[in-house]
Amino acid sequence: MFRNLSLLLIGFILFSCSSTKNSEKTTEKTPPKAGADIVEKYWKLIEINGHKEGQTVDGAKEAHMILSVKDNRVHGNGGCNTYSGTYEISEGNRIRFSQIASTKMACLHHHHEDEFFRILGEVDNYTLQDEILSLNKARMAPLARLQAVYLKK
Repeated sequence: MFRNLSLLLIGFILFSCSSTKNSEKTTEKTPPKAGADIVEKYWKLIEINGHKEGQTVDGAKEAHMILSVKDNRVHGNGGCNTYSGTYEISEGNRIRFSQIASTKMACLHHHHEDEFFRILGEVDNYTLQDEILSLNKARMAPLARLQAVYLKK
């Protein structure tokens, strides 16, 4: 009986040690996914090709974008028309937008909308500093800058 109890105790100790090792493996920190700092946020367009975007005019909408994690979809408004498409983010702050499509409403106040949609097709990287997202091509000056907007609680 003592022998059976000893074997049971040894088995329990070995199982406990292996459980602890396995749980240590699962609690290791995994590096954040590329782009985790810019997805699922409302990004308001504040500058395009060096020109500041001002307040919206009556009838115009706020130009913005949201990068949704589900299906890597981008959607938003260009100031008049809604748009959507896909995006891909990779290491080194690389970003590509594709399949951008928008509604085609005639609007009086869409001065930078076409330019914004064109830029989305050109950018290949981004930088993020102080809640300002800059969309860039190569090492040129930012083509567009967007600011994170958070809902007030």
